[in-house]
Amino acid sequence: MTNAPPPGSNGPDEPTPSWGAPPPQPPAGPPPGSPPLYGQQPGYQPPGYGGPMGPKPSNYLVQAILTTLFCCLPFGIVSIVYAAQVDSKYNAGDYAGALASSKNAKTWAWVSFGIGLVFILGYIILIAISASSDSSSSYDYGY
Repeated sequence: MTNAPPPGSNGPDEPTPSWGAPPPQPPAGPPPGSPPLYGQQPGYQPPGYGGPMGPKPSNYLVQAILTTLFCCLPFGIVSIVYAAQVDSKYNAGDYAGALASSKNAKTWAWVSFGIGLVFILGYIILIAISASSDSSSSYDYGY
């Protein structure tokens, strides 16, 4: 009698196939040399995309809101617009755009603060001058 492998086996040196294992899958994406998928341009990558992503830049939203409420409304709104763009650009992978929006939000928040500070100090000086000139006048109302 010979030592022949039982029927259905591959022999003593070959592993038995694993029944129930999924078949190998083809590679994802279009085959090499085929046209790009719909909506994609070959070799195009928007600026700022795909580079190494650093830490998420600050959006300065709190500063933008506070300077809008207490300092200078028009420039504070500009700061809020830039602050709102930071997170969406970062989440879309546009790190350079997120950094630029963060820098613009910070700049406009400081501009709003500075202009508001100038107006507030100017108003206080005007009130002080007005109060000092009223108290020094000796106008007789004739009563």
